[in-house]
Amino acid sequence: MGVAQKFAAISSKLTKEPASKPGSKPAAKEEATGFASAPLFAQIGELLKDPEICKKAPAVFQFVITKGPSDATASWVVDGKAGEVREGTAAKADCTLTLSDADFVLMVSGKLPAQRAFMMGKLKIAGNMGVAQKFAVISSKLTKGQTSKL
Repeated sequence: MGVAQKFAAISSKLTKEPASKPGSKPAAKEEATGFASAPLFAQIGELLKDPEICKKAPAVFQFVITKGPSDATASWVVDGKAGEVREGTAAKADCTLTLSDADFVLMVSGKLPAQRAFMMGKLKIAGNMGVAQKFAVISSKLTKGQTSKL
């Protein structure tokens, strides 16, 4: 079997996947699948159910997580004003933080101080830098006492 025939066989299998049933929930976004940071964003969402944490970080943080599985990029919104975390982009974020999947995990776990990540160019911040520092309130709750100050 030649290369062209193998390609045709594989591509025909891909196009024969069953369509989703009407009224069924759409599949989860592919871009967040396999990101090491995804469970951390879920934990942040749980933390934001506490109104005291939201009062200390009343801002909308847009995260752009790069270098995920297959070099994918995903975005999350941490909304301290509404007390929620969702995948996607914010209509208007107070600040945007861009870093790799691995560096986000290290930063939130307290192993990579955010100031060091910023100085090394691993963390890029667009928007209000003072607001970005408020994310330390949230991340410190995840690390149980270890802070990752911005």
